[in-house]
Amino acid sequence: MHEFRVHTLVDITDNGSLAKQFPFKTPCGDVVHDRQTLATAKNQNSNFSTMLQLLQISGNIVWEQSPIRVSDTLGNSGFGRFYEGKHTSWHFQFFTEQTDVFGDPQNPTSELIENFHLVPIINFCKETATFPIQTFITKNTHKPALNQATTEQKVINALAGDIINTYFSYAGFTNK
Repeated sequence: MHEFRVHTLVDITDNGSLAKQFPFKTPCGDVVHDRQTLATAKNQNSNFSTMLQLLQISGNIVWEQSPIRVSDTLGNSGFGRFYEGKHTSWHFQFFTEQTDVFGDPQNPTSELIENFHLVPIINFCKETATFPIQTFITKNTHKPALNQATTEQKVINALAGDIINTYFSYAGFTNK
């Protein structure tokens, strides 16, 4: 099995089934006690589902645990320079049987970068970073577009700095 990871500032918490009576705890330990906290939990699940669908565009994946939430100072990471200081990030580990399913040997995650870039997300869940647009941003788009630039690309191009909020890593082959 080949091990990949998603690293994002987008809240991709997997809350599982939310069809329960108030109050209840989600698998990640959050308490859902009213309509507002339920709406947040549903939005987190929506982002998690979006991520899974994007991953499965290129191939089947398996995973052993839900995304891990980490609150730490961002440094030496693939996140853009726009995000500095202490932030909450989510890290999701998954596996696939196919070699080079998400890219080529030189860049094993190139297809993930393309598939995720500018796909809409629901923000204002429990993330600490503020996004200029409500999408996964996986690459800088400071270059002029060959075709007519989208509104999102114009916003990104207008911003100073590097605003990547999601990046990927390939950990190699593991015997699973």
